[in-house]
Parts: sequence; C-alpha cells; structure tokens
Amino acid sequence: MKVFVDSSVIIYGLEVEKSNSAVILDLIFDGEIKACIGEKVIDEIRRYFKSRRGGEYSFFVTTIIRDNFEVVPRKEIEDEIHKWKGRIKEKDLEHLATAKYKRVKYLVAYDRDYDGVKEYIKPQRYLMKLGLKYYDIEY
Repeated sequence: MKVFVDSSVIIYGLEVEKSNSAVILDLIFDGEIKACIGEKVIDEIRRYFKSRRGGEYSFFVTTIIRDNFEVVPRKEIEDEIHKWKGRIKEKDLEHLATAKYKRVKYLVAYDRDYDGVKEYIKPQRYLMKLGLKYYDIEY
C-alpha cells in the first residue's frame, strides 16, 4: 500500500523524535511503507530546513527524502491539478493532486484543509489503522 505524506508530517517527524510522524518516517526509511510526495513537498522541506539549519542541512534532508520517497514530478499531475482546483486551498492543491494521481489509499497529514478528502488521515490514526504502537498525540 502506497501513501502520500504531507510535508508537515515529514518536518515534524524529523524535528520531534517521539511523535507519530517520526514513527511513520522510520517505517518509510525501513522500507515497510511505500510513500510518495510531490515536488512541492521537496520545496517546502528545503525552505523549512534552510531557514532553520542552513543550506547544507537542507540539502542533506532533501537528499534523504528523495532516496526514500517516490517524488512525482509536477508535469505528471497537471491534469489532476486542473481537476481539483477550487476544491481545496491552493497551498494544498499539488499535494491533493499528487495523492489522487497516484491513487493512494491514505494522504497522511495534519491539516484541517484536507477535511472531507476521503484519503486524509492524521498520523496517529494511520498508525492505529496499521495496528502499530502510537504516541498519545495526533501528530
């Protein structure tokens, strides 16, 4: 089963060791979960870590993410972007389009803007569905 992982889950998972997002990242890095992201996720991660920890760290993190996630090019999701435009906030449009294009079962995120999207699931709930141990926080 492949999932889409929002940039907030990746950032939180890298920043907070004892979190459900970190558990999900560990599962992805161990190859137990196949995950995809779009180019916008890479851009968001790069900007976040560059502003907080500098360019070298940002490069290191984005390299690790590229090595462990399927990165779907923007060009591949253009039709899906047009299909979903106006149904979700612009900031999340590429993420939703990528998830729909890849036909993932779950879009793992922590963002109310995805409320009503059938694939949307918060990190804690996702781990519960997998029958795995989880932290007593949603993130």
